[in-house]
Amino acid sequence: MAAWVDQFISALLMLFIVLDAPGNAPLFYFFTKDLEPWRRIRIIRQSIFVAALILIVFAVFGDYILSYFGITVNDFRIAGGIILFIYAVLGILGHTEAETIKGEEVAVVPLATPLLAGPGAITIVIYLKYSTGLLITLSSIIINILVSWILLENGGKLLDLLGKQGSTVLSKIFAILLAAYSIAMIREGILSLI
Repeated sequence: MAAWVDQFISALLMLFIVLDAPGNAPLFYFFTKDLEPWRRIRIIRQSIFVAALILIVFAVFGDYILSYFGITVNDFRIAGGIILFIYAVLGILGHTEAETIKGEEVAVVPLATPLLAGPGAITIVIYLKYSTGLLITLSSIIINILVSWILLENGGKLLDLLGKQGSTVLSKIFAILLAAYSIAMIREGILSLI
């Protein structure tokens, strides 16, 4: 039971770090701040729904997709670790996925993907399915999506609470943790291949 709880907490934290809702909340607010409140909320909810759908599909069918293309889990761990590391470095350097798109077209791109359900999150859910099982993976997706929904809908309040500098610092800390997780994934993939 203790091992299951440890796996569950680890899965929750890994996905929370990759989704980075606290870091993305100010960006979500930036993209939707000029819209009426009801439109802003609708866009955020659409983004959350699309991101959840993407992550659940990859959690359930990701291994079949990999199998179809002849990719092993260890190949995906190494490639995913490299991708996560690149994202982490970009996050540390302060680069964002997109900064110029505004209006309702942002619901799917860039808000749902790649900001939430991007390559990093997809990599993590496939990795989690293999390392912790489908039940823990789906549970961590649902809990993290709900937390992200609450944080993103309250992005303006969060930005006021943290301040711009606080939000930047928090995002950098998540990026460093993400870099560490990515190195662990690469190491695990290489050791499994050897």
